[in-house]
Amino acid sequence: MLVLSLRRRQGRARLTFEWRRRRWFAMMAPMTRLRLDLERSLVTHVHRFAGCLALGLMLTALGQHDRPAAGLPPVPVSGLAYTNAFFPGATYRADVPTQESLIGFDAGERASTAAEIERCLKAWNAVALDRTRLVEYARSHENRPLHYLLVTAPANLARLDQIQSGLARLGDPRGLSEVDARALIDALPAVAWLAHTIHGDETEGSDAALALAYHLVAAEDSRTAQLLANLVIIIDPLMNPDGRDRFVKMIAEHRGALPNLDDQSLVHEGYWPYGRGNHYLFDLNRDWALGVHPETRGRIREVSRWNPQLFVDAHGMGSQATHLFSPPREPVNPNIPAGRAEWGLLFAREQARAMDRIPFLYYTGEWHEEWYPGYSDGWSSCRGAVGILYEQARVAEDGVRRPGGRLLSYRESVHHHIVGAMANLGTLERNGRQLREYLYQTRKAALDPGGPYGQRTFAILPTANQSRLAALVDLLRLQGIELHQATAEISAPRALDQLGRERQNCALPAGTLLIPNRQPLAHLVSALLEFDPRFKPETLAEERKELLRFGRSRIYDTTAWNLTMLFGLEAFTLPTDLPEGAKPLDSPSKPAPILGEVDAPVAFVFDGADDHAVTAAARLMERGIEVRASDKLFRLDDRDFARGSIVLTRLDNRDFAGNWREMIERTAVELGLPAVGLTTGLGEGDLPDLGGRHFRRLERPRIGVLARGRFSSTDYGSIWQAIDQHLGIRHSHLEIDGNPGDLSRYNVLVVPETWSALPTGLLDGLKEWVRGGGTLIAVAASVNAFVAPKAEFSKARLLGDVLDRIPEYELAILREWEGWTGVVPPLDKIWRHVAKPDLEYPWQTVNGAHPDEKELKKREAWQTLFMPQGAFLAARVDTDHWLTAGCGEMLPILADTQPVLMAAEGVEAPVRYGHWVAASPVKNASAAAGAGERRSRSDPSDPSDPQASATKDIDKKDKKEPARLGWCAPPPDTETYLRMSGLLWPEAAHRLANSACVTRERLGRGQVILFSTSPTFRGATRGPLRIFLNAVVCGPGWGASQPIVP
Repeated sequence: MLVLSLRRRQGRARLTFEWRRRRWFAMMAPMTRLRLDLERSLVTHVHRFAGCLALGLMLTALGQHDRPAAGLPPVPVSGLAYTNAFFPGATYRADVPTQESLIGFDAGERASTAAEIERCLKAWNAVALDRTRLVEYARSHENRPLHYLLVTAPANLARLDQIQSGLARLGDPRGLSEVDARALIDALPAVAWLAHTIHGDETEGSDAALALAYHLVAAEDSRTAQLLANLVIIIDPLMNPDGRDRFVKMIAEHRGALPNLDDQSLVHEGYWPYGRGNHYLFDLNRDWALGVHPETRGRIREVSRWNPQLFVDAHGMGSQATHLFSPPREPVNPNIPAGRAEWGLLFAREQARAMDRIPFLYYTGEWHEEWYPGYSDGWSSCRGAVGILYEQARVAEDGVRRPGGRLLSYRESVHHHIVGAMANLGTLERNGRQLREYLYQTRKAALDPGGPYGQRTFAILPTANQSRLAALVDLLRLQGIELHQATAEISAPRALDQLGRERQNCALPAGTLLIPNRQPLAHLVSALLEFDPRFKPETLAEERKELLRFGRSRIYDTTAWNLTMLFGLEAFTLPTDLPEGAKPLDSPSKPAPILGEVDAPVAFVFDGADDHAVTAAARLMERGIEVRASDKLFRLDDRDFARGSIVLTRLDNRDFAGNWREMIERTAVELGLPAVGLTTGLGEGDLPDLGGRHFRRLERPRIGVLARGRFSSTDYGSIWQAIDQHLGIRHSHLEIDGNPGDLSRYNVLVVPETWSALPTGLLDGLKEWVRGGGTLIAVAASVNAFVAPKAEFSKARLLGDVLDRIPEYELAILREWEGWTGVVPPLDKIWRHVAKPDLEYPWQTVNGAHPDEKELKKREAWQTLFMPQGAFLAARVDTDHWLTAGCGEMLPILADTQPVLMAAEGVEAPVRYGHWVAASPVKNASAAAGAGERRSRSDPSDPSDPQASATKDIDKKDKKEPARLGWCAPPPDTETYLRMSGLLWPEAAHRLANSACVTRERLGRGQVILFSTSPTFRGATRGPLRIFLNAVVCGPGWGASQPIVP
């Protein structure tokens, strides 16, 4: 039924239209066409009567916010109604439709949907074209539009292009005279970007944005007119429409007939996967530095165009908290401009005064830090804005009962954000000229040759992994960073590598990517590319106190994020400005899809050095092409191909129903990776031939990803995104708990990180499935279930479970070291005819046993306290293992509070923490002088030597403990590089060194692959991601045995 009512709100009367359900409406299913005709007719009359086209869209929300009918009259809830006006005394233009007239409820009454928000924005823009502009800046993964509404005075709207270009000139002062700069600073309005609800279940922000937008568009008072005359206000009301709509649906599913005031109830909390993340369940407020998702990429482009002086990001937090706003406490990223702190304090003081007038409770600092530049406030501050964070006690609907019995209503929660925004806009307006000056001076200082960024260039070496390098270039360009390329070899007198080593006379080949730090966005460039930013000493002291006193970290997020390490690309820092001979980087030309023999090849090859090779394998198998992969580099037709290369032979595909060459070419075009046609399968010299054992036939992966319940939604989402976006192949998401169901449909199962133990029945079912030929991949904390001794699943173990067997694991490391060095005994010992008792063993390089188990347990408990909160560690790679195809000898791994995996006999460890480097002669001599317990293998005091029998009675108390790196002796004449970037306490270094990052082992005909930390973290860790994709795509054919079908 359509009901017209007269209501009086905020000083004026207006007609309101409401849809009310009747039971007979649900009984009209046989008369659907009649119902639609009736609705269309009603809408037509409403349009004519009200003159607002947006009203027709109300039909889509029918029932969206209805409560179930109560059987009994509701009991009144005292204190739930919040009657404070958002804008006391304000009057509004009659031609601007109210929120209630557009979507059926007033601002702050309940959470609006993405469609309702869009409806309001479009309606307000339509009637206020002289002072608003609505811009769609992106589409979400679920194809929902993302908009911002720009509101300003008509005079400013008429010169938006001039304002935008003027701010761009201040943002890049090269060629700008001081006179022109002063003129721009005086003439331009200040720009504010107000962003809301990047986490979909923090709903108050978007509804505050609607209230604010309506006020700015419709208010008739002189104060608002003055504000708009001096400011361009950009309101981004909903940064995560997919997550918000998912959460609003959860609210509707659990809404009762009466208001619910318990913040533990499902109506307030939601359920797995909750509403925080986007479609792939990513936390978009970690994506500003990474640019993985379309929502973020669209925002970065628009913010870069506007160069706002104020950037606000409105969030929600725990329901029993109050309200937080910036400035943050330490650690603060050292690349945030120094002036930002002073401005932050000014904005905070004026926001506090506005809050005190209500009065509201609030706080600053405490848990809020600004170390990681991937948050919105830190990222925008690195660009020269004043970035401000709001965090409001979160209420999903109705209200929440607080300590002492007070109720916090949804409307009051919304009001906090409005008060903060209006206070910040007032501060911006009063200080607009000074903040434009701050932007100009910040960017000008960034260009100073004598400044902190004046003599530094980041150099990224050329690589055969062109798709990975292209992805990094794309991200840097998205961020607005200027890129150059070496046209010839460059000789750098000094260069710092990613392991902190200073290199002398370093030769950088032609094609090296060069990124001068001295450019307008120098602060952001340094924040993203600086290898090793460090905390202040007092911050370290506070962090250590927190760990020791309370067993928790003060660090809110990861301590390391360097983009070159995330992408696994070798890079250097040069202590010089941009080298001579560099030119701006051109956009690469697309390669020809087919190279080499085109007409009648014996095979096509996708080079395994490129990450897209494994993608090509996955997509071609999905299309019915038979695929092989190489486990060794090979050379055919005078071309070198890396291990992991994908080979498509004509013989294997002789029965393919379609045109196999056309299918291969289509895949090559999709990926931008050429397929090389070969005329022969005969390799050169001892290198492999196509028909040999080094070319394994792959089995098409049939993938299941375990989901819901006990699994981390963010890790599950990043795995889902990796398979969807990097492979583009079909897979299934499985909710299996207890009874695993029919697993024979799958040959790959991925187990994301889990928050609780896996049921025994599930483990038993998975074990039988693996024995039958399945490839099981477990990630992060989920590995605990498989390595538990009682599970009898994997032979890998956690460090804490093998403290009584440490010598076995130390021996495994020393055995790997011997294999790594390839050193053979003296030739006279090998070829002599007389056997002598002078055999040497690797463990004899250390004099003394391990401490007893009791001591080792104490050390394990102590070291566990200091595990990293996200630090880049150098890992050594077994470059002969099929899992590590596409990887070099060293791989950056982002380590955190993860399982410490131990691998010995029967377990392969293709990636371990700690990169081995042969020690220099000077360091060898120093080590020999200082390490009294290290000795040669032929030392006669070795108890295994017959000559040492006389020393057996030496009192053990007189022996010093030998030098060990944690639980393992460091190999002789070798240095173990571990920390690359981020905070790694020495205790954690000793616990993690030589442990396994990745393990692989056979179980029956199948295999178990374990990752100690997430290989798909935030969609950004490209090195570990390649190993994960190798496991998914190649595992069924490479590491598991599939039966031959007769």
